[in-house]
Amino acid sequence: MRAILLLMASTKSIDFYPFAYALYNEYLDTNCWYCLGDKQKLKICEGCRTAWFCGESCINLGWKDHQIECQALKNFESIPNIEIRLLGRIITRHRDIELENDKKDPNFYLNRKSERKIMDIWAHVEEIRNDAEAMKKFESIYEQLLKFYGNDNLSDKETIFQLHCRDFINRHAISDKSYMTEIGKGLYLDLCAYDHSCAPNTIYICDGMIATLRPLNSGVNLLDKNATFYSYIELLLPKQQRQKLLKDTWYFNCECSRCADNDDHILTSISCPNCTDDEKEIICLFGESSYKEKQTQKITCPKCNNEVTQKQVMDALSGMRFIMDLLEKQELDQMQKKQARKYVQDLKERFKPYLSKYNIYYCKLIEANIRLADPENHEEIVELYLAAEPCVRTSFPENHPALAFHCRNIGLEFYRLEKYDDAIKYLEEAYQMLKFVMPENHSLEKSTKAVLSTIKLKAMFEQNKVNVVTNNQQTPKNDIESSPKTEIKGPENVVVVEENKLNAAVDKKSLEGNILESPELKKEEEKLPNNENVKSNLPEICDKVQTKEEEKKKDEKEEMSLEELGNELVESKIASLEIRKKIAAGFLDTAEDELPELKI
Repeated sequence: MRAILLLMASTKSIDFYPFAYALYNEYLDTNCWYCLGDKQKLKICEGCRTAWFCGESCINLGWKDHQIECQALKNFESIPNIEIRLLGRIITRHRDIELENDKKDPNFYLNRKSERKIMDIWAHVEEIRNDAEAMKKFESIYEQLLKFYGNDNLSDKETIFQLHCRDFINRHAISDKSYMTEIGKGLYLDLCAYDHSCAPNTIYICDGMIATLRPLNSGVNLLDKNATFYSYIELLLPKQQRQKLLKDTWYFNCECSRCADNDDHILTSISCPNCTDDEKEIICLFGESSYKEKQTQKITCPKCNNEVTQKQVMDALSGMRFIMDLLEKQELDQMQKKQARKYVQDLKERFKPYLSKYNIYYCKLIEANIRLADPENHEEIVELYLAAEPCVRTSFPENHPALAFHCRNIGLEFYRLEKYDDAIKYLEEAYQMLKFVMPENHSLEKSTKAVLSTIKLKAMFEQNKVNVVTNNQQTPKNDIESSPKTEIKGPENVVVVEENKLNAAVDKKSLEGNILESPELKKEEEKLPNNENVKSNLPEICDKVQTKEEEKKKDEKEEMSLEELGNELVESKIASLEIRKKIAAGFLDTAEDELPELKI
C-alpha cells in the first residue's frame, strides 16, 4: 500500500502517444510532418515534393504514416483538409496492424504505444448513424477519401465508418509547444480514457506529437481515471450552452460537478434593474434561489425588495441572445474596424446597467472590445480586462492557463501604465500558476519569470530615483551650498556631478544604490587625511567603491543557484531588443506585442 501511495504522489504527469495525427493545412509547410517541430530548416520529401521533415531521421520514422499519402499527393492537384488526411492515416495504420505489417517495422510503435486498441474506444456508432447531419458529413468525407487515396488503399466502407466514428468522438487538439496555438489534431487511445468535466482538475499540453496530462492542483491522482478529468470544450460558456455542445457533439448529458452546482447560474445573472445604489444586487434568472418563488418563479430583489418584472427578465434574456448571435455570426468581422469598435463600445455601455459583472455574455462583449481597442490606449484596455476578471475567475479552475493568461495581460497593461505594484501583483499570480501547471523550464514559465523580474527591476529603479530625490530635498541648505552642484537632466535620468570645473560622470548603477549613503563610501572617507570632504574626491572614490561592489557581486554570483541567477536580472541587457523579442515570442500574444523599451 505504501508503495502505491508513493507512486501516486510521484506521478506529476503522464505522457500519451498518438495512434495517428495530422497538421492543419496552414502548418504543412512550416512544421515537420513527423515530429511537428517548427524548425526553420526543413527537408522536403523527394517523392511528393509536398511534405516537409526535419531531416533524414524524421523522414524515415514518418514514412509509415506518409507512404500512402505520398503517392496520393503526387496525383492530386490540391491538398485535402485535416479531416481527410487524419482519417486516411488512421485507416492506413489500422490496415497495417490488421495485415501484421507492424511486426516488420521495428519503429512502428516508437512514440506510438497505447494500452488500448482503436476498436476498444468509445464510438457512439448508432447515435452517429441516426444523426442525419453527422451522416451527411461522413458521406462527404468518404467521397473525398476515395478520390484522394483510391479504393485499393482503403478498407471497406463499414470499417471506415467505424474508424470515422472513433476519430470524430475521441480526437484531440494538438497545440504548439508554447501552448498558444492549435496546429493539428491527433487520436490518443489512452488519453481519451479520461472523462470530461466542465470543472476539470487536469489539462494536457503537447510537445510535438506527445500529449502530457498535468494536474491543476496538488490533490489530483492522475492514475485514478474515475476522479481525473479534463475538458473537451471551451470553459467560458454558460451551463445551457456547454450541455448542448456536449450533447450535439459527443452524445452525452454532462452531470459534472460544475453542471450540478446551482451557483454556476451566476454566469447568466443580471444586476437588479430596480436597485438605485452603485452596488446593485446580483439576480440569478435560472436555478433555485431564496428570492424566487417556486410556483410562480416571481423574483423579488432581497436588497431593494422590488419585484423584477417579467418584462425586465425578458429584456435581459434578449440582450444575452443578441450578444451570442452577434459573436457567433461574426458580424463584427464584416464591419470596418473603426465602425466595429464604436459599435461594441456602445453595446457595452448599453448592457452594462443590467448584465452583472459575472455574466458570461457581457464578458464576451468585453473580449470583443479588447480585440478592437486601440492598442496604445492602455487605460481602456486594463479597465476592460479588470471588468472581465470576475467572470473569468468564476469560469476557470485554479491554476488553469487561461486564468494565468488573463492575469498576465492585466499585469502587462499595468506595466505599460507604469503602475508597477499592480503589474507585479498580477504577473506574480500568473507566474505561480504557470510554474505549477507547466513542465519545468517550459517557455511560458521562463518568459513569465523574465517579464516579472524585468518589471521588478524597473520598479526598484524608479523607487531608488525617488529616494535619491527625497534625500537631496532633505539636505540642509548650508550643505547644499557647499556641496558640488548636481543637475538632473530630462528623460535620460543622467546625473552629472560638477565640482571646480571638473566633470565626473557617476555610474548609474551606483546612483541607483544611492552611493552617497554607502557604507563602503564612509570607509573611504575615514581614510582621507585631515578630514578632507569626501564629495571633492567623489569620482576617484566612486571607482574604488564600484570595483569593490563588482568584485563582491562576482563572488556572490558564483555561489548563487540557477534559480537565484534567474531572479538577478539587473543588467541593462534585460532591455535589449534580442531579450525582449525572446520574451515576446514565448509569452506575449504576438511577436509584435513586445514589452516597451526600458530606459534605465
